[in-house]
Amino acid sequence: AVGRSRAFLSFRHRAQDFFCLKMAAMDVESKVKVPARSEAGILSVAATLFEHLNGKGGSKTDFLNWMEFARLCRYAGANLETAQKLWTAADKDKSGTLSKREFAEFCNIPAIWPIVWMVSSQMRKKEFMLQMQVAERLFLYLDKNLDGKLDMTEFAKLCKGAGICNVKKAQKMWIESDINQDGSLDIKEFFGFVKKKGNWNVCLKIHESLKTLAEQQSREKVRIVSNALFNHLDGNRKVKGSRKDNVLTPAEFLYLCDQVKEDRKKAEAYFKAVDQDGTGSLDRDEFFYFCAQKNIWLTVVNIVSKLKDPIVKAAGIY
Repeated sequence: AVGRSRAFLSFRHRAQDFFCLKMAAMDVESKVKVPARSEAGILSVAATLFEHLNGKGGSKTDFLNWMEFARLCRYAGANLETAQKLWTAADKDKSGTLSKREFAEFCNIPAIWPIVWMVSSQMRKKEFMLQMQVAERLFLYLDKNLDGKLDMTEFAKLCKGAGICNVKKAQKMWIESDINQDGSLDIKEFFGFVKKKGNWNVCLKIHESLKTLAEQQSREKVRIVSNALFNHLDGNRKVKGSRKDNVLTPAEFLYLCDQVKEDRKKAEAYFKAVDQDGTGSLDRDEFFYFCAQKNIWLTVVNIVSKLKDPIVKAAGIY
């Protein structure tokens, strides 16, 4: 019994380390009391999160894929390495997806429960959802190199341009927002800045005025890169049976994944998630949304840069 207790505590501590449980960052240090775990509570939280995440990394299915799970981890404060470890632990049958049961069991982990409960309760609030959308879109607009981080220069431009403050005050706000003091703001830290009482209304106005421009610029950049890579894969002579037909077959997509040494099972799961209409092939729009994923984008740009496509180069993407 002592051995089992120690093993449980060890696992619990690892889970706490995984999620970097900075309770202040998730507002858990407020007066809100996290309820004790119960079967009904766990199923309710898991269902809320599952419904919100499902379809964010492809078409809606009865399972969560990696991209959808990573989205939850990002808002909970987990880095990519941590998210991958959590994913491996949660995917018990090693299928490359999480069933509703597997996800509920993940939410039931003692060290994970307070985090998923807080995220779930916040997602039920309309204002929270709007703040999340505004933060995501502003972040995408400011993150010019799409590395998933904002530097001080990008942040100061937002503050000064919005009339929130001068450069000196922006630096102070930067220090307050940079919770882990790594010299940059990730999406979670920027979200904390956006929803702050004195900033929210201003950020909402900026979002409304820049929304169309931000979407146009970002979409155009991704469209140029995704088209270049699509053209390279479509009818590629190195892929058996490949022909120019304006769609990507599983073999052509897997050839791309092989170039970056992606696990074959995970690559096949990606294909199924990206194939939104279930035709067994990817059209240009489906491939566009695949390339636009933040955990995919830099890899895609790196591959396309080696193709020396004149249109991509003229757009100043590399």
